[in-house]
Amino acid sequence: MKDSGFGSFLAGTLIGGLIGAALGLILAPQTGEEFREHVNDFVENKRAEIGDAVEEGRAAAEQARADMVTDYDAHAGAKPEGAAS
Repeated sequence: MKDSGFGSFLAGTLIGGLIGAALGLILAPQTGEEFREHVNDFVENKRAEIGDAVEEGRAAAEQARADMVTDYDAHAGAKPEGAAS
């Protein structure tokens, strides 16, 4: 029976992953706590920006709705030419 080499591949993948993880930890420019703080700040800033954009969109939609209702009321109240009173 011939060995397929899958075991060797799996061992190489595992060893490579461990070496990569170790190098990543050794060469990382920030500590884990600093990195988490940086990520939290980034997420909070983006959340605030998205919230502001949503509020602007909501205000614009409400204004457009109010304008449409006003236009509709103005046109619905006007009688067509030749219409009997």
